[in-house]
Amino acid sequence: MLQSRNRTLTAPIIGLTLALASTTAAAEAFVDLGASASDLEATVANQDATIDTSSSSVHLGIGVQRRLSGGNDIGVRLELDEVDSELLLALRLVDYRFNVSDRLGFDAFFGAARLSLGTPAYGYYFGGGVQFKQLVAKWDLGVDLRYGDKIARDNVLPTDPQGGSQDNFYDLTGVSVYLSRRF
Repeated sequence: MLQSRNRTLTAPIIGLTLALASTTAAAEAFVDLGASASDLEATVANQDATIDTSSSSVHLGIGVQRRLSGGNDIGVRLELDEVDSELLLALRLVDYRFNVSDRLGFDAFFGAARLSLGTPAYGYYFGGGVQFKQLVAKWDLGVDLRYGDKIARDNVLPTDPQGGSQDNFYDLTGVSVYLSRRF
């Protein structure tokens, strides 16, 4: 399982490292630190009812963004949260910010999520939010609503429920509030 987790992290880490190390790209790196609250609705293979859990955790993120010619921003971000005592690794492949002013922006993002369970669960990840920029020089405040759609996990372990569907599905809804430090 550790080897699988390392393989999943390799591509985003290499991409972020190359973007940060590039001297020709006009990209700005940032780190997020805050809190998240999440609801996880599980549809388990052989059960008729769904299982709902709520949790909160520290929210961490790292990413890069660059200014587009129209004054808005585009970027990529890797996020880490704990959901129901399991690691949620989310990659915002498209992280777009519409800047209303120098101090206010609205975000929309789309990507993929990985929930570390007995075997990993994968699915789509998207959402949106608001960013209050320049609270203090290089510090922003962000609030995001996020959704993980049908994050799926195969029932392949001997301890998994037998019968019914061969997959378990997880729907994630949540909010994260964080300070973002730009470099």
